Amino acid sequence: MTSPSSPPRNPRVPRVLRWSLAILAALALVGGSGGYLWLRRSLPQTSGTVTVRGLGAPLTITRGADAIPHISARSEADALFGLGYVHAQERLWQMEFQRRVGHGRLAEIVGPAGLEADRFLRTLGVSRAASSAYTNLDPDTRALLDAYVAGVNAFLDAHRGRLPAEFTILGVEPEPWRPEDSLVWVKMMAWDLGGNWRDELRRIAIEQRLGPEATAFLLPPFAADDPLILPETARAAPPAASAAHRATPQATSSEQHYTGLARVAERLEATLGLGGEHVGSNNWVLAGTRTASGRPLLANDPHLGAQVPGLWFLAHLRGGTLDAVGATLPGLPGIVIGRNQRIAWGVTNTGPDVQDLFIERVNARNAVLYQGRWEPLTIIPETIRVKGAEDVELFVRVSRHGPLISDVVEGTGDPLAFRWTALDPEDGTLRAFLGINRAGSWAEFTTALTSYHAPMQNFVYADVDGNIGYYAPGALPIRGRGDGTRPAEGWTGHHDWRGYVPFAALPHELNPARGYIVTANNRVAAPSYPYLISTDFAAPYRASRIIELIEATSRHTPESMAAIQADVVSLQARQLLPALTAIDPPGEREDRALELLRAWDGTMAPDSPAAAVYAAYYQAIPELVFGDELREGFAELYDDQTNNHALVLADVLTGDAADWCDDVNTSAPERCADILAAALTAGLETMAEAQGTPTIESWRWDRAHTVIFPHNPFDNVGALRPLFSRSIPNGGDAFTVNAAPISRDQLYQQRNVSSYRQIIDLADPDASRFMFTTGQSGNPLSPHYDDLIGPWQRVEFTAIPTDGTAQGATLTLTP
Repeated sequence: MTSPSSPPRNPRVPRVLRWSLAILAALALVGGSGGYLWLRRSLPQTSGTVTVRGLGAPLTITRGADAIPHISARSEADALFGLGYVHAQERLWQMEFQRRVGHGRLAEIVGPAGLEADRFLRTLGVSRAASSAYTNLDPDTRALLDAYVAGVNAFLDAHRGRLPAEFTILGVEPEPWRPEDSLVWVKMMAWDLGGNWRDELRRIAIEQRLGPEATAFLLPPFAADDPLILPETARAAPPAASAAHRATPQATSSEQHYTGLARVAERLEATLGLGGEHVGSNNWVLAGTRTASGRPLLANDPHLGAQVPGLWFLAHLRGGTLDAVGATLPGLPGIVIGRNQRIAWGVTNTGPDVQDLFIERVNARNAVLYQGRWEPLTIIPETIRVKGAEDVELFVRVSRHGPLISDVVEGTGDPLAFRWTALDPEDGTLRAFLGINRAGSWAEFTTALTSYHAPMQNFVYADVDGNIGYYAPGALPIRGRGDGTRPAEGWTGHHDWRGYVPFAALPHELNPARGYIVTANNRVAAPSYPYLISTDFAAPYRASRIIELIEATSRHTPESMAAIQADVVSLQARQLLPALTAIDPPGEREDRALELLRAWDGTMAPDSPAAAVYAAYYQAIPELVFGDELREGFAELYDDQTNNHALVLADVLTGDAADWCDDVNTSAPERCADILAAALTAGLETMAEAQGTPTIESWRWDRAHTVIFPHNPFDNVGALRPLFSRSIPNGGDAFTVNAAPISRDQLYQQRNVSSYRQIIDLADPDASRFMFTTGQSGNPLSPHYDDLIGPWQRVEFTAIPTDGTAQGATLTLTP
């Protein structure tokens, strides 16, 4: 090795089930050698020959000491068959849990505790969307997906009774894998990377409390000087206002919409890791003019929910015209992020506004008003089976704008329909990724991207010929009116989507003169770009720091790229430190803390006392500034680590909006210095408790800041948590390149991570570097269940050679 997040958390398990699980686990896992050996039968066979159905010709699977499979087959279909077989060998429970999440079938295995998630996801309809996407797939892509599915089922057919411990403990017998089970996880990944609908509800809730002017301040679209992914667009003259940009007054809805629906979404995030506002990513690509080798370098690290096993699975696939390596998603065929023999690619979330809420007028006969006429709602019956309880019947109502998502909670006021690109009946995203795996040039790469639908992503590209490029493919809506920032009138048709931005008009560039392209969920293009992408991009700190480090070195190497990925300097801390340290300390401990901060450079190093002081201080500020205005809604309506609020807090503390420091509940005016002094005292008290000592000079940031890798669903079972879940101390914060945001509901804990890292060297592709969070195996009895956590935390890497020299145990599958 060389040095320089999705569905993370779990539904609550009923008390009776918790006790039974604990007893079963104790008997099975520590109840003697017989039980241990019996469970070890679930570990994968890695050598010998296995005869399977559905395979066209023999294939081999070679695993070295790192447990990364090299699958070699005669055809692409057989290679994907092999990947399906390997995914099932290593990650079957993860795949089972994921498909149950997507199809809304958790209650079948965890009882009534899974009902809220099932109701929401059945109403949302990702399972229905996956079914229609499969029906509409082109024949070639369907055949490749079917081959992958056959590989999963070949493993299942031969291993009944030899399944991972989770199946035994919960008494679950897996059904055959279906193509829709794979596609439903494509939809759930799109859900995980979206969340604009919650922003719409938040905006309405804040506006009804504080009015439009204060809301506009608290939820700004972006800063004028934010770094752009495509800076050249800033040189173009802005066009006249168009329907795509024009913000028009729209209907408002009751604050109950937020307090009902948003709380459901927040519980889904807390229990399943679905959605969330701390997901993000970094990627960048350098032209040969900026590298020591004279060939491009490409780096990527997507930030997603932490979990064990990790979201990703490393693999090398060879068959027919396919020869690619990198990160796969268990449950899906193909390489999602990586390289082949000619090109490399990486992805980050564009953060587009592709979700809209429509307020509908519905009468007692289940008809919805649209442009003066009453249209019947589509009614879809759903039956939710509940372990240990009666089935629950659900009737999903769907208008022309989408499912009435407000039906999942009572008392939400007017019905709200949910329009989302991922619910479209046709979705060629899987076809696009399989095409990228085979692409050998920019033209072939962009041709593959024409099929890409959701979620819209920032793709960076490099090839062995020296080209670098960027494309943001995906369905980007063109609205008739409005900017998508609040629920719109459904009955007029004025705000309906008029189609999607043509592929050729989506943001892209090839071989920019500056010699690099950087994306960190930041703003894509200048206002001159003629289509609305989003009004909410990431705070500029990560992108600015990456650009700063790129421009600080004239000729980069893989080592300098790794150093950027490992960087824990917080530009936000550097921005705020002058204001934070300018106060009069209210006591001796506060004085010592300020002295530490004055001598500190903003590096959120794991062993830094100053980083611990800063984190404690910063975390205590927002409620003292904004809590008096937002009142009891503060915890739900404000998150200091999200894009808008981070910039707003900086505006307040640096003096541009200092009036927010005044407490509206008192007659005497408060200054920001008063607020900061109180925040420092409160923050130090909280951190002293977390550190176990009041002596700030002995504090370490990583003593309080720990990454939690929860297991689904056993992280919530006290007796099972130590057996299945994992954790590790860590540095960084929400705004460092090595992203390490703090969980909203668990003080100082980190539950979103750089879930995967790669550095691709186009001068020597086989020297490229890869790493992800936990380990290749999903079986806690395997040494590869958690062997990558330490290397991941230290930002180390492993190489995956594709030249046929991989050595290790070889399993042969034969028809």
